[in-house]
Amino acid sequence: MQKKTPVILIIFTLILISSAQAYPITISDNFGSEIIIEKPPQRIVSLSPCNTEILFAVGAGDKVVGGTTYDTYPPEAVNLSKIGGFSTVDIEAVVNLTPDLVLAEYGNGEETVNTLKNLDLTLVSLNPKTLDDILDNILLVGNITGNDESSLLLTTDMKQKIENIAAQTKDIQDSNKPTVLYIVWHDPMYAAGTGSYPDDLLTIAGGMNIVEEDGWPIIDLEQIIDRNPEIIICSGMGGGSYTIMEAITENEVLSTVDAIKNNKVYPISDPNVMELAGPRIVEGLTELYSYIEPEIGSNAINVATEDQTNASQSPDFGIIFAISIVLLMAYLQKK
Repeated sequence: MQKKTPVILIIFTLILISSAQAYPITISDNFGSEIIIEKPPQRIVSLSPCNTEILFAVGAGDKVVGGTTYDTYPPEAVNLSKIGGFSTVDIEAVVNLTPDLVLAEYGNGEETVNTLKNLDLTLVSLNPKTLDDILDNILLVGNITGNDESSLLLTTDMKQKIENIAAQTKDIQDSNKPTVLYIVWHDPMYAAGTGSYPDDLLTIAGGMNIVEEDGWPIIDLEQIIDRNPEIIICSGMGGGSYTIMEAITENEVLSTVDAIKNNKVYPISDPNVMELAGPRIVEGLTELYSYIEPEIGSNAINVATEDQTNASQSPDFGIIFAISIVLLMAYLQKK
């Protein structure tokens, strides 16, 4: 995970940024495309809610002229001119806003991205997969928009919050970590696997992800029963968290799963802090930690109790106990 950044290094970097910021700049987006930014963008169209959040968070909100119908945070984003949905972008609406920068995302679709590129629009595409990718993208957006200083301060603060939780969990043995299933839909059942940023969050929060497959795989009921998670996290947009929770807890086939037996199935009330790859991801980490941390302690106690029980029932323990009694009796007879 990210290491702490020394304060003196931050100050030195800020000095360099303030003296070196100049256009044009050449950047590489998440797909390896090289883009030349001729001057600080003055009219930005965002094609995803998380891109919009990043733009406002780094200080470029006053330059954003268009966003999707799903942009609700910060509150100012609600009043942006709308260019359609996340996966249903209205190309004409984008063009009519005469943007000098379009900030796209993988989920917009290859056809939409290529169409906008062919119209000679300056387009940068993001595709974060891990927590580190999210932090890097915030710095990238800050660089593109001329907000290097604020983006560095923002990511430094995020890293500190991440490190504060990581410091509480990094020395916990795997055997003492609760097993966790993170679901984003139930029919079919999509889960967060390795190489996804929810997997990073689970690991930092002290949990063990039961899904070993990469990305966002479909997981079946038999796999859940076999892997027997102690905690299930349900995170779905538009109230979907509670729909997922009901589908899971009311499924009789899953009634033997520990998380369901022990009422450890948690719906995320605001999935935006988990699913949107932006600055509020640290809020999602804090919420996950609140669910996982109590189980770390109880899990460690259960393991310790089992170890003691096994020890007391083992032949070695019995032999040692018998020898101790014999030696004690011999000692008392001598007295």
